[in-house]
Amino acid sequence: MSKSKKARTPQIDPRVLTRPRLDALFVRHERAELDDDGLYAGVQSLIAELGERPVLDALVKRMEDTPEVERGVLMMIVARLKSSPVIEYLWRQVKTPRALSLEAKLTALAVLKGMGEDVDLSDPTRYFSPRELKPSNIASAEKLFRMGWRALARPLRELRDAAEVEAYMHKISQVSENAADGEDLFLGMVAEAEHNATDLEADFLLALVHTSSSPEVQHAAGQALEHLAERGVRPVTPVILGLGQDRFHAAYMSDPNHPWQQSVIVAWERSGGAIQALVFLLDFGMPWRGAIKDLFLTTGLTAAEFQRDLIEKQRRGFGEEEIGLYRVSLARAQATIAAAVEANRRHHIPLPKDFTEFNHLLERWVLHPPVSSIESDTTQDELGEFAM
Repeated sequence: MSKSKKARTPQIDPRVLTRPRLDALFVRHERAELDDDGLYAGVQSLIAELGERPVLDALVKRMEDTPEVERGVLMMIVARLKSSPVIEYLWRQVKTPRALSLEAKLTALAVLKGMGEDVDLSDPTRYFSPRELKPSNIASAEKLFRMGWRALARPLRELRDAAEVEAYMHKISQVSENAADGEDLFLGMVAEAEHNATDLEADFLLALVHTSSSPEVQHAAGQALEHLAERGVRPVTPVILGLGQDRFHAAYMSDPNHPWQQSVIVAWERSGGAIQALVFLLDFGMPWRGAIKDLFLTTGLTAAEFQRDLIEKQRRGFGEEEIGLYRVSLARAQATIAAAVEANRRHHIPLPKDFTEFNHLLERWVLHPPVSSIESDTTQDELGEFAM
């Protein structure tokens, strides 16, 4: 054969084989030849060899045809690839018309939610065209969040302090608010966490114990943790282990002689050094008559930020009026808020929504703080002349 007619081996772009190689990794995972970390390492190896874009394309393509029962693992892998370019890529896929099927778009949105992005399926028009918005389709979003809870749990390990954990878990709890069976959604997560039995599950369960506003979820998560401990599985992440290890920082109240309102601030130092405060507004006008009108939880603040941005700002008041703000003991703040709660109940005034959402902190920090915290509080009560 002449040199000119010699057969040549066709050159194949290795990126063409990305999807088959990716599928092979997932098959090995399904056969238990690879655990979650092994699967993730394999995906990272493909990215190092072929580049991030073709692997992301293959992962998104896999979202189109992966059965729902297997989608949780896929979501977990994509969530672990979190970076600004990956987030931008996923948003671009979501926002490009007809780029993704309904199920793939829902999966991508669930992953983005787990990455901390602003995803709100209570307003589906933000992401779906009228043709896509059918009741059966929207209902399937709840199933995807159920399948993707491990992807939601992983970012907990990257947070800096208990205040950030509190805020993140609050976001997760809001996912269930639009579900008809929101509490059952979390109870299902607890059951699955106990079944899977890894330290990631233990971390997530401990976070639920300390941040859930539902006594049933707290109890179930606590029992599941005990069962995991019997099997030698325990939480391992320091920021999670630090939940519940709060120390009383300071309490402040505005002038109790003010004719129509009073502010009460109770702040605790959380693990990691962040100061977080519950801020109450009591109203003495009709129909409130001393009940709690509003309540909010601050973000995590440094001690200097707490003093400058919250206390000094409140002391300056609004406009030309100075309402005053005084340092008080935890016992006085506790008695004041307990009396206000009683006023809400006596006058049939609904408590603010945040009262329910942050009830675990209200109980621990204000209504029933540790006796040791009250006894060790040596604050010079600046309202000492007023009866408790």
